[in-house]
Amino acid sequence: MRLSVIGHSLKEGLRSIIRHPLVTLASITTIALMLVLLGAFSAFSLNARQIMNRAGQQPPVEITMVIGVSEENLSDLSRTLEDHPDVLECTLFTPRENFEQFKQSMENHELFEDFPVANIPYTYSIRLTDPEQGEAFRAQISGMPGVRDVSLELTVMQFLGKAIIWVNYATLAAFIVLSVISFFIISNMVRVAVFARGEEIGIMKYVGATNWYIRIPYIVEGAFVGLCGALLAWALTWLAYERIYDLLMTGVKATDILAMVNPAMIATQLIIVNLAVGIGVGALGSAVAVRRHIAV
Repeated sequence: MRLSVIGHSLKEGLRSIIRHPLVTLASITTIALMLVLLGAFSAFSLNARQIMNRAGQQPPVEITMVIGVSEENLSDLSRTLEDHPDVLECTLFTPRENFEQFKQSMENHELFEDFPVANIPYTYSIRLTDPEQGEAFRAQISGMPGVRDVSLELTVMQFLGKAIIWVNYATLAAFIVLSVISFFIISNMVRVAVFARGEEIGIMKYVGATNWYIRIPYIVEGAFVGLCGALLAWALTWLAYERIYDLLMTGVKATDILAMVNPAMIATQLIIVNLAVGIGVGALGSAVAVRRHIAV
């Protein structure tokens, strides 16, 4: 495509936006609203995933060995855990350490002074890289010699897993509904522009203008409207999220279970999604409107 054609398309597309400011404003607002809601669902989903992952690393897995386990079985399990791809961190607690922790949890420490430490088992505290691998990990470790029990707390992870699924469904539904609304608004905007320039388009066709030469300005117009809506939605979502982050994260460490995702990470992901969706919906809506409402 020649530079003159590209220049004409850009100029005509921007000129059409100026000619119909109210319709353009309605289209930008609709796309921005769609992307703000989509960004809110996305931010919630990212935070839920982070909480689920950290909840599985805090740790929910505890391995209890049989009383009087042999050094060989203990060494074998330690090597297995150190080399296991799903284990992020493992800590071994001796019978003496477990006994001291037990005494600290009781009010009368003196009652347990003569308790035989040999009756206390070795335990491992495990942090997994992926909480969803908890059941498979328990099944594998439970069969090793010297292991009496592998306790796994999945309640929080299962709840968050279901919440993420429903959030994803809600995000998809909202995205489809708002995309359809934006599509029709932009289509109507382009239809008004086509009718307003009907005589001019007829002359262009008469002198030999190609279909694409006539269509591209409208596609540029829709893409520009989508770009403006995407940038507006990104700014609103990022500012709102940063404000909420500052309010809720006061006194909370970034490594805590309930810590929110950093605003910089949210901003980076949202700008990519917003630009792709906004420009795509705008350009597609314009392309379909021109194809359906003008005989070129």
